[in-house]
Amino acid sequence: MYARFGSGEGRTEGTWELLRKAASYGKGLGWVATGALAATILATVARLAGPAYVRQGLDAVDVADRQALFRAVWWFVGALVLQYISQAISQYWVSGVGERYLADLRVRAFRHLIDLDVDFFSRSKAGVLVSRLTSDIEALTQFVKEGAINVVTSVLTVIGVTIAMFLIDTSMALAVLALMPILLAVSVVFRIYADRAYEQVREHIGRVLGAIQEGISGVRVVQAYTQEHRQKLEFGRVNERYFDANIAAAKAISAYFPAVDFLRTSGLALILVVGGNRVLDGEMSFGALVAFLLYLNWFFEPIVQISNLYNLLQAAMAALSKLLGILDREPAVPEATEPVRLPEILGKLTFDSVTFAYDPAVPILHGIDLEIEAGERIAIVGETGSGKSTLAKLAVRFYDPLGGAIRLDDVDLLSIGFEDLRRGVSLVPQEGFLFAGTLRDNIRYARPDASDQAIWKVCSTLGIAEWVGSLPDQLDTEVRERGARFSSGERQLVALARALLAGPSVIVMDEATSNLDPETEGVVEAALATLLEGRTAIVIAHRLATAERADRVVVMDEGRIVEVGHHTELVAAAGPYARLSEAWQAAQTTD
Repeated sequence: MYARFGSGEGRTEGTWELLRKAASYGKGLGWVATGALAATILATVARLAGPAYVRQGLDAVDVADRQALFRAVWWFVGALVLQYISQAISQYWVSGVGERYLADLRVRAFRHLIDLDVDFFSRSKAGVLVSRLTSDIEALTQFVKEGAINVVTSVLTVIGVTIAMFLIDTSMALAVLALMPILLAVSVVFRIYADRAYEQVREHIGRVLGAIQEGISGVRVVQAYTQEHRQKLEFGRVNERYFDANIAAAKAISAYFPAVDFLRTSGLALILVVGGNRVLDGEMSFGALVAFLLYLNWFFEPIVQISNLYNLLQAAMAALSKLLGILDREPAVPEATEPVRLPEILGKLTFDSVTFAYDPAVPILHGIDLEIEAGERIAIVGETGSGKSTLAKLAVRFYDPLGGAIRLDDVDLLSIGFEDLRRGVSLVPQEGFLFAGTLRDNIRYARPDASDQAIWKVCSTLGIAEWVGSLPDQLDTEVRERGARFSSGERQLVALARALLAGPSVIVMDEATSNLDPETEGVVEAALATLLEGRTAIVIAHRLATAERADRVVVMDEGRIVEVGHHTELVAAAGPYARLSEAWQAAQTTD
């Protein structure tokens, strides 16, 4: 059974159910897998034939039959050649099937991950999710390359050897099988402890990667507050727990392998004594005894081999469990099954008795009623935690309301396909996020087919064409990871150009200038005026100037709308907005 993993997803299926579901993702590889299995069976049969020909050769020596001896040698050589060829084919096909399956699984998992809802990512650590597609896939890759073929071969070998030993001598075969209850008991105990240990190993490697990712991403904050020592200690604790998990697995292995080896030695000694006496008594040929001893060694060898591969198998099963945990998760915000087409989006947005809660026990929004006309600019203001950002996330359908409805042009958002919705409603976050690549790629991210002429037109409209033209490579300028080459203001300007090129009818903004210096703020504000012209706008306002420019101001408090009106009207009403406005003015005076 498998426990939960770090991002909150988990599975409780047994190994066979897990493998059955995993196989469903590789249906197109069935014929190649069948061929690989057939080649593996042929290679195993050819190998198992070896001791039989050794027996014939030794028995031929015993009776001085040269022809029988040479015949046995040629059959033995032929079996080795057949084993080599079929094993080479098997190894190649198994590796090919495995690599193709893992490549497809990686793509499938990433595509599914990208389609999951924002709530999933808000509850999951980025480092843990990255480990799902890196270290977990690596664990599966390692098993495919080093373990899969050996596991199949070992299982077939145990079955074949058991049959061969019974064909040689039933009583000695039964004596060997008498050791099986002990071997099974030792193996069961080993599996119980190893299952727990390897699950913990997989769990803690995700946490190690998460800690690394968090430390690197927040390194500026760490250094700004001189908390390097604290961060190092925290990573040391996480890494120590990972070390403890690996030591627990090593303890299980160190106890199991010597026990199996002891049983194998005991079995060989037992058969050598019993079989040797039977040869001396003339009840068995010397060739049969040698063949039986060879088979007996092969009987324990694959069991030890499987045990040696158990860490790879357990790591692979735990990794598969976590990957399928992601693939089985359904998006909390599903696309409409029969979406209503919106060939033209005007931009009217309506909130009708909307209620929402991230946690059902803690409501965030209570009966929100708000109608925003097409082309209207709305500023949403309120204290921290009043529900402003939640309302914005609902407008772009990052979440769905628990009650009520949100409509775009009188059509429920739940009935609109994501393509139409994202075309009509765009979010411009507080900090412009840029992807690694060129400036051109980032501006036309929402419209990959946009021409350079269209991009330059957008830049000219926003007043940034001169800045783009001053760059060394202009549109071909590499922005580097997360836009590190540009300042925060420049990144925000690129994000606005991206939004304008996408051409949405509704723009939802989390105050785009709150983190900028005054000079840069002026440039971005001018670009914003162009971007929002003629479009419906919902702006989360953190500054007085933003509220003053809005057609209407919506004041929120504890998840409710308490005031709606123009800035001057609300100031004159001397209500919650007037007090908030005074606080903003006081803060500006202090600055």
